[in-house]
Amino acid sequence: MTGGWTKPIENSIEGLVHGMTHFDGVEFDLRLSTDDELFLFHDNHLSNAQIESIGGSKWTEDRSSEDLRELGINSFQELLENQDFTREWTERAKIACVELKMPHPKSKHVGSVNPRKREKHARKMARIADSMIRDIGPERNNIVLMSFKRRFRHVCSRSNVSWPVAQLQPAIPEIGGKRMKRILTLPSFMWLSLAFHLKHQKLVGAPILPCALEYLDGMTRHLTLGRTMGLSGYTGRRLNRLRKGYPVFVWPTQFRVESAISDLGLTGMTDQTSPELVTLPNGGARWTRWGTQPLDPERTSLLQNAESENHVALIQEAARETTPWPELTDIERRNFLSNWRKKWMWDRDIDELVMDSSPTTMPWEVSRLLGHRGSGNDTS
Repeated sequence: MTGGWTKPIENSIEGLVHGMTHFDGVEFDLRLSTDDELFLFHDNHLSNAQIESIGGSKWTEDRSSEDLRELGINSFQELLENQDFTREWTERAKIACVELKMPHPKSKHVGSVNPRKREKHARKMARIADSMIRDIGPERNNIVLMSFKRRFRHVCSRSNVSWPVAQLQPAIPEIGGKRMKRILTLPSFMWLSLAFHLKHQKLVGAPILPCALEYLDGMTRHLTLGRTMGLSGYTGRRLNRLRKGYPVFVWPTQFRVESAISDLGLTGMTDQTSPELVTLPNGGARWTRWGTQPLDPERTSLLQNAESENHVALIQEAARETTPWPELTDIERRNFLSNWRKKWMWDRDIDELVMDSSPTTMPWEVSRLLGHRGSGNDTS
């Protein structure tokens, strides 16, 4: 839609503002510096270029806030001071999925395999993040704190965290490369079925189920115990009958399955955030604000069936003419919720859903598309 778009760096201010503006929200990662400041960074170690430029330890948690700023890594405080980001978050019903990352065991400053030491670090992160987010004041339905840290809900409870919390499962170890992590995670992935995760997350009161795409797509979905779930056909219908509207956030939502995620009423986390991507693999025009600027059936049909040469113009027209969620009337919001509830077999009563709805927030059940790490994974 714009010529020569360049993707911002993952977890950067620019990338997160882009994701928050063009999608229904974002997912991003936080790590803690040696002087207890939260920074927007995913990996447990710096890149070779970063290490060469600054010297010393490669582990992120061994670095001070001064070091990380020198490398151009943005702090969480900088993000919260960005009005373009916070306006979308607090006023326009956008959502933020905030993942707290644990240090590598070899980190000299806080690295350890001792569960108590790791929990102490996690509690510190949770307390700091909780306080900073409270100062901004988003709606409770507009944020969820997540982590692969075992017993993360226990950590947040002990830290008196006031925001919704979801455990990422199966737990991915901090050690090893990408291939090694997959190998170490495989037994848990096979043993813990998607049905188990759904039941467990509901039981502990988590607002959502963060779900790896491998549970729903490809041959890997057949590896787990229990009934197979999928993104289409009877396995997709089985998933919706099982979850009854319970929110499932799928990561990473590959471009080829984006339509299927939307059709099932799930929420996707995508790495494909370029505004130049206007045509989906199924031939339809791409719309990226499923929840915060919802399309009526007529507009949806028009975008799905339009010729590709008309996609740019039709998307621009939809952006101008479609009323965003904050500007809908109470009756219009109720109608959308009622239609979605019927289509995707939500369990909650419509009046309860409406109670969770306002110009600045929406029920957890609503299907959305989020920018993974803001503007997408740098390696995708």
